[in-house]
Amino acid sequence: MKNLNIMSKVNKNIRLFLTVNIIASFAMGIFNMLIGIYLKELGYKEHFVGMVLSINTFSIALSSIPSAYLLEKIGRKKSLAIGFLCIAIGSSFIVLLNNKLLIIAMSILVGTGLSVKTTAEGMYITENTTEEERVFAFSVNFIIFNAGMMIASFIGGVLSSYISNFLTSAQSITLIFISSAILSMTGLIPIQFMKEPESLKPRSLKSCIKGYIKILNKKVLEFMTYNFLIGLGAGVVVPFFSVYLKYSMNIEDNIVGTILSISQFGCIVCGGLVPFLSNKLGKVKTVILCQILSIPFLVSIAFPQGLILVTISFFIRNGLMNMAIPLTQNLSMELVDKSERTNLSSFLSLSSNISRAMGIAIGGFMMEKISYNSPYYLTIVLYVMGIIIFSFIYKDDLKKEKIKTHSCKKVNSIG
Repeated sequence: MKNLNIMSKVNKNIRLFLTVNIIASFAMGIFNMLIGIYLKELGYKEHFVGMVLSINTFSIALSSIPSAYLLEKIGRKKSLAIGFLCIAIGSSFIVLLNNKLLIIAMSILVGTGLSVKTTAEGMYITENTTEEERVFAFSVNFIIFNAGMMIASFIGGVLSSYISNFLTSAQSITLIFISSAILSMTGLIPIQFMKEPESLKPRSLKSCIKGYIKILNKKVLEFMTYNFLIGLGAGVVVPFFSVYLKYSMNIEDNIVGTILSISQFGCIVCGGLVPFLSNKLGKVKTVILCQILSIPFLVSIAFPQGLILVTISFFIRNGLMNMAIPLTQNLSMELVDKSERTNLSSFLSLSSNISRAMGIAIGGFMMEKISYNSPYYLTIVLYVMGIIIFSFIYKDDLKKEKIKTHSCKKVNSIG
């Protein structure tokens, strides 16, 4: 009931951004699930698939700094519109041009478009919510994004298998990508109804650069290191989930899509628990607990014991690891002043996506040269290192949360 009251108070800008986010998530879900299979069907090897995915993620990273400048210079609306145009054009032509260089160029264009949304996200939600609304807004944004990814994975897999009865697998994926690009264009509609912040003043390039220098304190650098390690671990395995399932376990596209959509549903279920767990345990403890508990299920995926257990492992692992995202987004925005949030958002996007790009290149190489399950062992090590660093950054907050939890228990026992 409390959450419904908060949702009714959330302003129009947030609701419009949530609409934009679900459209972006659908386009991203189709791209992530089918691009690897599409390139394999054209005869390209895992190493090139990894390169395309890596360059896509790397372009998100490198574009995050120009995206931050664009958001401050021309505003949120125009920047997001440019981003969606890039996604639509890139998604269309990546499946229409069977040329390595052009495929890479279109992958860069899609990444550039996604970088605007990624950079704007944390800053935009923070500046359009009160402290009371913030965790809930981040959680809803997370749930909506994963709902879009889930629907895209399921529909993409089902449509690919169905259309393949009449066309080749590559041709069916081409049609799905073009349809996804058309859908991306509808994101321009809610963007036009967004309002720019009243306090927004165009910043010069010099002012933006000064902002980056100002935020580089010890705690921000430590948080970026944590962000980098988690991103590297995710990059090694996550983009290859569809390839891993299809070619390691020899299953059809529709089953791959179903498993991935179920795993996204895990994010939705766990995302709904974030406000409750955050209030009960505190933000920091919730992040650490969720990420630690996800590791055994990552081990289970590396040792597949049949479709049912793999599906359960994907569901729980995805839910636990990703439910920390709304809280880490919220915690990161609290590290700096209001005027530097765009700078920090782009820096975090840069560290996360560069590490993911590196991880994808490593994952593709390991799958091709060693085995399909070898990247999972590396991811486990990187996640453990990241969790240790996060615990160190917020050791004082953990003590405060522990005292707060004990106080609440004491009050409840007295009552």
